[in-house]
Amino acid sequence: MKICVVGLGNIGFNLFTYLSHKFPGEVIGVDVNESRVSELRSKGYRVTSDYRALTGIKVWLMAPSTGNQGQNLFAALKQMIIFPGSLISIESTLPPGTMRRVREFLEGKGFELGTDIFVIHVPHRVMFGVDKTVCDTPRVMGAFTKACLEKGRQFYVPLVPLLVEVSDVRIAELSKVVENVKRYIDIAFAQEIYGYCVTQGMDYDDLRMAVNSKSNVELLGTDWGIGGECLPKDMSFLRTVCPSTLLEGAEQADQDYRDRIVNQVGSGKEVLVRGLSYKTGVKDLKHSRGVDLVRALEATGNTVWVEDPLFSSAELSGAGFNSINEVDQDQVVDRLVLDRQKALDIK
Repeated sequence: MKICVVGLGNIGFNLFTYLSHKFPGEVIGVDVNESRVSELRSKGYRVTSDYRALTGIKVWLMAPSTGNQGQNLFAALKQMIIFPGSLISIESTLPPGTMRRVREFLEGKGFELGTDIFVIHVPHRVMFGVDKTVCDTPRVMGAFTKACLEKGRQFYVPLVPLLVEVSDVRIAELSKVVENVKRYIDIAFAQEIYGYCVTQGMDYDDLRMAVNSKSNVELLGTDWGIGGECLPKDMSFLRTVCPSTLLEGAEQADQDYRDRIVNQVGSGKEVLVRGLSYKTGVKDLKHSRGVDLVRALEATGNTVWVEDPLFSSAELSGAGFNSINEVDQDQVVDRLVLDRQKALDIK
């Protein structure tokens, strides 16, 4: 078996390293980002940016960032040298309707699904900071034919704790989007209730403790807003095919919450923002609402300092931020402090 992981971002690289341990010498990774490939090669990983070097691949695992119309996925499919009998598993989160387009694309190249090649959709699931790998949690699988499902079953059953097969590939496609949008709505609701508690002088943590004492209810914590790459993107995917005042309202509520954090500060202040990573415990600034907050506060005429336990002062400075370690704190008078879980409780 020769396995190729396509796309070596957070998800793809996690999958690549996991499979490299499971199947030593049988896994290679490909990414169009030359600097990413050079970085990984320097660390000893077997990766390439040249699809022409990928021959005889038996299993293709697709994990590129999809783009808003799946364009990155199709760009990869056009470059792949696909041999008869191979399994193509698409793990990227997809806009609903993409698998139909994948089938049309492959059939247009002369392949018959379930006979010449086997195509499945197994959307990735991982909670970074909780799960170690993308194979630590149950996975959903869908396909167009029973033969494709059987081929996928042979590959994934030994890898994941539970493989949940669905009868319609569109359900597999939609399931991941719905999971993320459900969480988006839950967070937007939590932000609304937190804002109400602040207005009324009530302790939101006490409210959470009270509400969450019921076993089938979870009132979530809050942050700088709904960030990361997946939740906002998947909300856009779902709203495109499912117009809804509920979904529109959740997006607007999140924007209002983020605006409220900025507006409460005003202008001309010295502000310390505590927590900058896109998610607590995950060292990554991409798609961070904390970064958005700092830039918004600066745009309204404030001087903003930042701190984050995951980053050194040099790393924060290198990323273009004023690190609190760079200033004598005694010289900063009347500084406002914003904490990520209590963004409306100014200190």
